[in-house]
Amino acid sequence: MDNISLGMMLCNLREQKGLTQDDIASKIHVRKTVIADIENDHIVQTPLVYIKGYIRSYAEIVGLSTDEYQPHIDALAQQYTSQQKNYIQKCKRKKIGKKLLLICLLFIIGTAGIAFYFISKENKTNFVEVSHYISPSSSDHINS
Repeated sequence: MDNISLGMMLCNLREQKGLTQDDIASKIHVRKTVIADIENDHIVQTPLVYIKGYIRSYAEIVGLSTDEYQPHIDALAQQYTSQQKNYIQKCKRKKIGKKLLLICLLFIIGTAGIAFYFISKENKTNFVEVSHYISPSSSDHINS
């Protein structure tokens, strides 16, 4: 029985008792897909503490002893731990990527702002005040 997976053991015992996946799901108050995932040895996207509880409850219903399923739960805990570490590393990489992107955007905006400042400053020095070229006598003549 060592070569048989936990999911297969639970499935075989469930069938021997004449129960369906729906029966087990309703007894332990989960969706049928969770039972199917457990029987197919898929990692369910649920916290490990819940999965352990589901497996314990399932095992009690079908008569599987703690000694028989505990090694499988221990292995499952190791899988979850390594999966969680990988997830944390991915999140850290994404955070670093976002920070780098923000720094690059700030640098580009800053550079564009400085360039705009110097260009507009240069254009202001090229302006000539028009009032110097208008003679006071002609302006009096226009107002009259």
